[in-house]
Amino acid sequence: MGRALMIPGMVGKNIGRWLDGEDGGLPPTVSKFGTTKQEIFICYEELKKKYGKEVDNFPLGAIGIYSAGEKLRIGLQQLMAGARKWRVNLMSRKDLFSLTEEAAKVTGIPYVMDAYREEAMKIIDE
Repeated sequence: MGRALMIPGMVGKNIGRWLDGEDGGLPPTVSKFGTTKQEIFICYEELKKKYGKEVDNFPLGAIGIYSAGEKLRIGLQQLMAGARKWRVNLMSRKDLFSLTEEAAKVTGIPYVMDAYREEAMKIIDE
């Protein structure tokens, strides 16, 4: 996860520079989401409720990393809910499947078309 979190950190840092007027201002790829840090960073108001005006001093790279972490947290919650597992320690590799054959080879987690095949065939054969 180290490298993956560097990207939102760098983007957040760049957004901070662009908002300060450096490098010609916000590019269109960012300004379509907003022109203030409150508009661009979806977690900004959540952090403001928690930390008050101090959030205005947070580096935007840190807010970018926090936002990416929140996306991961929510994605994991959705995965767990789909597996009917309400705590991380209840999850196992059996609750997962790979979306590509290559990922299945690398991870040893069954390919989506093979996951639970035996169980499905038993049901069909009954």
